[in-house]
Amino acid sequence: MADHGADGDHKLTEERLALLSVLQELTVAALDLLNPHKPADDFLDRVAERLGCAVALWLQPDARGHVGLLGASGLSSASRQLPIPGLPPRPGLPAPLWVDLPYPELDSPGLVRWSVPIDDAGAPSSLLLLYFDREPTLPRQYRGMVERLGGVLHTALVHRQLFARTLDSERALQRERDFSSAVLDTARALVIVLDPQGRIIRFNRACQEMTGYSFEELRGAYFWTRLQPPDEAARVAKNFAVLAAGLGFEQAEHHWMTRKGERRLISWASNVLRGESGEIEYVIGTGIDITEHRRAEQERDQTFQREQQARARAEAQEGRSALLAEASGLLTGSLAPEDAMRSVAALTVQRFADWCVVDLLDGGHSFQRITEARSEALHATATARMHCALPDLEAAHGPGRVLRLGEPEFCPEGCASMSLGCVRDGQGLSEVVEFQSWISVPLLARGHALGALTLARVEGGGRYGPADFALAQELGRRAAMALDNARLYQQAQLAIGLRDEFLSIASHELKTPVTSLQLSVQGLMRLARTGGLRTARVETVTHSLEVIERQAKRMAKLVNTLLDVSRIHAGKLELEFEEVDLAALVRDVAARFVPELATSGTRLQVHADTAMPGVWDRSRLDQIVTNLLSNAIKYGEGRPIEVRVEGDAEMARLEVRDQGIGIPAERHARIFRAFERAVSSRHYGGLGLGLHIVNQLVERLGGSVQVESEPGQGATFTVELPRRGPHTSPSADPTMQVSP
Repeated sequence: MADHGADGDHKLTEERLALLSVLQELTVAALDLLNPHKPADDFLDRVAERLGCAVALWLQPDARGHVGLLGASGLSSASRQLPIPGLPPRPGLPAPLWVDLPYPELDSPGLVRWSVPIDDAGAPSSLLLLYFDREPTLPRQYRGMVERLGGVLHTALVHRQLFARTLDSERALQRERDFSSAVLDTARALVIVLDPQGRIIRFNRACQEMTGYSFEELRGAYFWTRLQPPDEAARVAKNFAVLAAGLGFEQAEHHWMTRKGERRLISWASNVLRGESGEIEYVIGTGIDITEHRRAEQERDQTFQREQQARARAEAQEGRSALLAEASGLLTGSLAPEDAMRSVAALTVQRFADWCVVDLLDGGHSFQRITEARSEALHATATARMHCALPDLEAAHGPGRVLRLGEPEFCPEGCASMSLGCVRDGQGLSEVVEFQSWISVPLLARGHALGALTLARVEGGGRYGPADFALAQELGRRAAMALDNARLYQQAQLAIGLRDEFLSIASHELKTPVTSLQLSVQGLMRLARTGGLRTARVETVTHSLEVIERQAKRMAKLVNTLLDVSRIHAGKLELEFEEVDLAALVRDVAARFVPELATSGTRLQVHADTAMPGVWDRSRLDQIVTNLLSNAIKYGEGRPIEVRVEGDAEMARLEVRDQGIGIPAERHARIFRAFERAVSSRHYGGLGLGLHIVNQLVERLGGSVQVESEPGQGATFTVELPRRGPHTSPSADPTMQVSP
């Protein structure tokens, strides 16, 4: 009995030791689950091995009641992928107990299941299921051991979850740190963190890339000593001190200097971080490099300004073009140039000037002001009694110089002002009116100045520029063209009238000798047909022949006169120079006029007793004397004519004086033109070419011809000829000695 009892105790002791060993081993395996990285399958494999389970499962419901598999032993990979279906709760049963598991391994008949709830404050938080092929032969104490193991698993699970949450928190914190760092480093904005003294605590990647400095190079440095331009450092340090004291503005713009010395404009927004005590611990600046943006703005502004200027220039050009077009219409639509210029001046002061005048040259060294126009602004400045001064042809500036030289003048600003007139009141006081900006352009046509167009603006009306100067020149060119065309038209009309008059006179002049010729020839032909020519008196036939000869010579003279004019105008008149005695030639010509003088009853006195030799063309000199003497006989009304030859060693002088009808002063210059005459052709015959030929021949001989006359007082024609011949004549010998 004693031995039997001892054996029983020994067996019980061994079972207890085995149980403790298994419990210890499984407890150690359960405690391994404290590590969230340790898989629950390892623990279940150990349980299945020690307890002889066919399948071991660890199930856990989530917050929504869905059951999930924490771990398994004895399940295939395919079974592990099968979802656990949810079922409606069954009254009186905890959720894990009524779950129908879908695993094929649990379909074997005879399986025995142990359910070990893992409690959490009386409520099963998870469930350990152990499946045996048949009822296990384990000691009954193993069942209690397994239940105690559930408590260990609960503790391990709680710690596992706490450890997992701790790891998740650490990972989240690290991710937050990494995220903050990544945000700072990947942000395009510049971020700099400073301590209250202005030392650099943080310097993100954008700052490093922009400046070219690394954070380690600038750590702990005062940012204004390393990053600010010297001319801004003191101001920025002062502003930062105000900001670090919790005062001042948070928005600012200042420059940073890069490692390469480039200035970059930064727009900053600054904030302060305070500690628990309320003191400022950090100053955080967030900036944007606006250098390129500011440059783009400046370029955009400049582009806008250029566009505005271009638009203004285009509008001004359009206005100038419209002015030119309207002025051209006025100029081309009128054959009266003075009227057209008055209209253009009125148009100009409406759009382009405050004062406009047009001065026209009269062909000599004098001019006439044909129009003056003033704008409303000028009328408001000066009274209507303002009398504008006329140009001074000897002035160094202004319209007088333009008229004298035919060159434009332009005063945009800063040059000498031009005094254009004065305003007089009742007390005799005067106020000089000056224009600070003016333009005067010549009216040029075919290389000759016809006049000047002068434009001016009063103070406040805007100064003239180069485009305005070009417009004035173009306006002057068009005005000159219209003026010249109008004058050419008038001259053409006058020439046509003169031509018609000449044709009428020439027809009349030619008709008289032709008629005489026809009558004389017809008389002789009549005598010849009747046979009376043989018996006619000699005196009758001789008289008819003399008439024929005289009229033929007259016609020949008319033809030669026309040919001479044609040669002169064509530049084909040839001169043959030789030594000729003017006094002797005058006496010879006078002798030829004896019959004509006798017919007209005119007495001719010739004072040419002293020889006056010179180098001239004899035939042309004879033509000059002949035409002057013929002119004196024609217009002398039968009164005495005096011809005088005199001179000195250089010049010979011929005077032909009559006491006839005389010539008005305004016609003195015109009588030397072709087809011009001082009186009507109805009362005096001739082609009107004699004095014109005289003037042309005298000029080609190097001399001059003048006339002195008054109506009713006769006329004196004076011809002066150089005795050595014309200086331009290749036929004249400058070494020839001419004796007085």
